[in-house]
Amino acid sequence: MNKVDFVKKLDSLGLDKKRYRIIAGGSLLLYGLKEETEDIDIKIRPDYFDELNGRFNFRKSPKEEYLYEISDDVEVAVLDYDDKDTVIVDGYPIESLELLLDWMIDRNRPKDQEKIKILKAYLGK
Repeated sequence: MNKVDFVKKLDSLGLDKKRYRIIAGGSLLLYGLKEETEDIDIKIRPDYFDELNGRFNFRKSPKEEYLYEISDDVEVAVLDYDDKDTVIVDGYPIESLELLLDWMIDRNRPKDQEKIKILKAYLGK
């Protein structure tokens, strides 16, 4: 999905922007470092997950213990995080690109290799 579709879908979820942050490909999309992303990935803290659990029919993701899905194109990582690693881009909370790069390098998944190159070039690393 492109940036317009991404933002429209994200806004339709009605989430409190102070209680989540965008991670993965959505971060690159909102920074303008890529034109499309496959899905919406967000990170929320466990207490917010508990509040949202009645509103959404979360499905457990088979990928990781902490991952849940709201739909086929919205994935939620239920993890604590430090607000200092969050930046605001176009009014949306996004995980810092430095932290995203570190995460991608640590995982070293084949699907992230191009994103790693883009992030390194953008961050001057």
